Amino acid sequence: MTVDRSAGGSRRQRWSRLLENRAMARSAIAGTAMGIVILAASAVLASTGMADTTEKVRRVQTITQKLNGISVQINAEDAALREYLTTGGTEYRRVQLTSTLGGAQAHLDWLQQDSSVDRAELDAIRGAYENYNRIVFDIMAHTDQGGDVKGYTDLASLTFAPLRDNVLSIGDHHQRRLTEYLREVNRRAEILHLIAVATIAVVLALFAVCARVLVGYQRRAEQQAARRLHEATHDPLTGLGNRAMLHAELDAAVRHGQETGQPFSLLLIDLDRFKEINDTLGHQAGDELLVEVAQRLDRGCRADDVVVRLGGDEFALILPTKPDHPEAIEAGHRILEALRRPIRLGDLLVDIDASIGVASCPRDGHDAAELLQHADVAMYAAKRRHSGVCGYDPALDSGDASRLTLQSELRQGIERGELVVFYQPKVDVATRRPCGAEALVRWQHPSRGLLAPDAFIPLAEESGLIDLVTAEVLDQALAQIGRWADLGHELPVSVNVPARSMTDGAFPGTVAAALARHGVRPDLLTLEITESAVIIDPLRAGEVLSTLREQGVNISIDDFGTGYSSIAHLRDMPPHELKIDRSFVMKMCESTRDETIVRAVVELAKNLRLRVVAEGVETESALRTLHDLGCHEAQGYHISRPLPAAELTGWLAGSGLAISTM
Repeated sequence: MTVDRSAGGSRRQRWSRLLENRAMARSAIAGTAMGIVILAASAVLASTGMADTTEKVRRVQTITQKLNGISVQINAEDAALREYLTTGGTEYRRVQLTSTLGGAQAHLDWLQQDSSVDRAELDAIRGAYENYNRIVFDIMAHTDQGGDVKGYTDLASLTFAPLRDNVLSIGDHHQRRLTEYLREVNRRAEILHLIAVATIAVVLALFAVCARVLVGYQRRAEQQAARRLHEATHDPLTGLGNRAMLHAELDAAVRHGQETGQPFSLLLIDLDRFKEINDTLGHQAGDELLVEVAQRLDRGCRADDVVVRLGGDEFALILPTKPDHPEAIEAGHRILEALRRPIRLGDLLVDIDASIGVASCPRDGHDAAELLQHADVAMYAAKRRHSGVCGYDPALDSGDASRLTLQSELRQGIERGELVVFYQPKVDVATRRPCGAEALVRWQHPSRGLLAPDAFIPLAEESGLIDLVTAEVLDQALAQIGRWADLGHELPVSVNVPARSMTDGAFPGTVAAALARHGVRPDLLTLEITESAVIIDPLRAGEVLSTLREQGVNISIDDFGTGYSSIAHLRDMPPHELKIDRSFVMKMCESTRDETIVRAVVELAKNLRLRVVAEGVETESALRTLHDLGCHEAQGYHISRPLPAAELTGWLAGSGLAISTM
């Protein structure tokens, strides 16, 4: 098995890039989220810091205000004391002094409740203030008594100065602390600002990365959507549109036709013998054939034509500008001619054929479903008639239904044993005595009577029932050989074998089992095949034929002279006998050309040491000519029509020399 390393490497690279993009996207999103969290935290810290700063400033200002109030109060008390002493202690100054004393107590009480003020300093101020007030009261008392207050006055001055300085010192201390605090707040604010700026830059960069990744995702999503739409509407093998596209285009064509009144045509194409090619040469060859057919259809169509593959070996064309039905039929014939050109598959040139059904709108239908149904009916009519192209006609519908019914009845008829085998005897041309018979199947239909092979064998081949038919004919023929042997008639019988059996590796085993089951010698059985059954896959067919020859079964080439006749095939197979096609035998007495062909085949068979059988002998003169040419065996209506086994038994017993003139 060959491994496409470049394709594998490309897939790995795409997968690696995809993983890298996903990792980048996740990192960018995580980084953006982290940046947003940092910005939020910075905002919270800045807000909290601002609130703390405001509260701190407010409290320091209040403390300073209280301390200033204390300073003003003690200065007022000191001034009142000095006025009191200057005036000699008048009653007015006494009252004024008395009213100022203790005025700082309220401020001291407030400061006492504030935990930011040093308790020791506050207690010292309170004690000095209370001591100062006691001294003032003592001065007023001594003044009222007329005593000397000079000592008290000095003591008051000594007490006042430290008290005032201490209050001012505490106020200055709080102002300095406030200044330092504000400086620290500014520093923090600058740090937070730098963090915010850096974070915003990073977030913007990450956001750009996210945007790029998201745009990339969107572009890939659009590409994937377009690819999925293409995959949903196109066949992966041929690149043509598929059934979904056909329905969409057909609906659009119907709507356009209804709006404009412009007719169009639908062609359904089914390849003949594709299954045979696919089974014998393999699926790869079948795919190559389908691709070549698709290319031929595409090349042969115009720009506005729609070509699709419905699946398997079925194709469809919409011809939107074919104004009438005859032109569509003519287009179908041109397409068929293009498809019939040989196709090279490896070392083989393979011929294919096709059946084309044509339906036109509005002539044959007014909607997509009706057009498809009628084109399908026409296509199967073309297949049955082997006409290549067939236009729809309402009369075909009943025939198509009858065909489907017949197919179902055939399957049941095989199971019920309704197939019967007739035998057309062959005679030795020299002695006119019976030398064999060909088994020909008939269908004893319960209501339609006895049906000839042409009425159901093509249907069996199309539906896959041909294998069951072949097995049934082989079984009945071998059983009849045994019965004739019991009556003393050793009569070889030939059985027609379809092409698909020649590529079935199990077919020789089926034949061997049937021979053993009926106790028949292999040399009494001849299998008739056509060269077309071998040409598609000579290797596999050669293996099957070799196995059958080894078993002792005789091989006959039927209809020799038509189709793929080749001396090389006679060398490579090789068969035991040749059967000259009836078309040459029936006309050889009238046409020297046909007689020459028959003579050449007989001479060829003799030279290759093969027996030669002429079929289609309908006159005495034809039989005599064959005798003169040296043909070995003959069969035809001049000898006997195909007979049921019982009648042929009587024919053998009564007169082996009797030759019917029917």
